[in-house]
Amino acid sequence: MGFNLLNWKEGRSMGFNLLKMRGQFALLLGLLGLMLPRAVWAQGMMGRPAMGEETIALGSDGTLYVVASPAQRQMGPEFGRVALFALDPVTFRVRWRFVLEEEDVIASRPVVGADGTVYLTVSEMMEFGSPLDFSTGVRNARLLAVREGALKWSYDCDAPFASHPALGPEGMVFVTTSTVGPREPSGPWTFSRSSLLALEDRGTSATIHARLDLGPYAVSAPVVGPHPTSPWAVYVTGEGVGMGPGMGMGYGTVLFVIDADFRLARMSLR
Repeated sequence: MGFNLLNWKEGRSMGFNLLKMRGQFALLLGLLGLMLPRAVWAQGMMGRPAMGEETIALGSDGTLYVVASPAQRQMGPEFGRVALFALDPVTFRVRWRFVLEEEDVIASRPVVGADGTVYLTVSEMMEFGSPLDFSTGVRNARLLAVREGALKWSYDCDAPFASHPALGPEGMVFVTTSTVGPREPSGPWTFSRSSLLALEDRGTSATIHARLDLGPYAVSAPVVGPHPTSPWAVYVTGEGVGMGPGMGMGYGTVLFVIDADFRLARMSLR
């Protein structure tokens, strides 16, 4: 096939446009990194998976579960999509993989249950309004339960940001969520609502067992552990941060302790 100058010019123009779009996207990520508090990134606002998160979990039988962006060799329906892989621990052969939906550009660390169910949270693509209207532009995060490469169930977290899950007793799954916005119409941007969700895995669906309001904080992922007067407890920290003048000065850090009866205690760390 001979050289075609017109096709070469069109290809070069397309390449320049792709580079320009890539540069604009990188600039947007950089601006968001400067604007948003550190705790937003901890809950996975940008990145595949969330920045600072582990991408590997181990099953009780040694199976490796990895959240990754696989190599893209050609265009297709799975191009650019994140996937959850299950690997043999000896041969590293892929036992199965579960490809996330196209909009799920953010994935948390995976957590593995006793029966091999893998839990992770995903966030969909953000569509900013003007100016950065989070109330209408950010879709809700979801908690996924995947087993043997198939989706068991998906639960809408009713908030755009979600932590990685933590497993508790009797099939309980815990996750913290946060919503961004002004607490008052003319006030600065901050974390207007944070919650702890306690869900029960029913096999083909999830049932909400408790939803606790944690207040206007950027919250950590939950940790389940022992408690001196309760069979178990969930521990969460919250940090008061803002996105306007003051940037959360004076809010401080709060420790939340939720016992097995879902009684909430909070204490300021000074």
